[in-house]
Amino acid sequence: MLVVCGGLAALFATAPSAAQPENRVIILGRSIGGIERGEPRSRVEKLFGLGSSADRGLVRYFEGRLLVDYWFHDGLTTQVEAVLTRWSGFHTRAGVHVGSTRRELRALHVACVYGECSLQAGRMPDAPGTLFTMRHGKVTEIYVGRN
Repeated sequence: MLVVCGGLAALFATAPSAAQPENRVIILGRSIGGIERGEPRSRVEKLFGLGSSADRGLVRYFEGRLLVDYWFHDGLTTQVEAVLTRWSGFHTRAGVHVGSTRRELRALHVACVYGECSLQAGRMPDAPGTLFTMRHGKVTEIYVGRN
């Protein structure tokens, strides 16, 4: 599971010139905004540009609305390891988005513990899945990757 500490807000800082994403769909355990877990970095860069570097292995796209992680198990990889957002414009097919309530998450049949709700798409360790970070009863971040 990706552990992101206090500086997360800085990772999502916006750049004035980036376009908004056309694809705003979150596919559970698979993708956000058309960027898929496991997709080669070269393909992401061809489709969406270089983005802007946020941190070791992390790249911001769409004015910081989407963060793509190319880092896994203490090493840089050539594929998308995780995609995360704090922007309410992305949504699941059930309509869940950043800002949704815990009640709205029920439609996804997620398990919630200690401020995080998740849906695994395989067996641990490193199972792909979707993690919803909660604060004050609302989704504040959506993470698609290996948990």
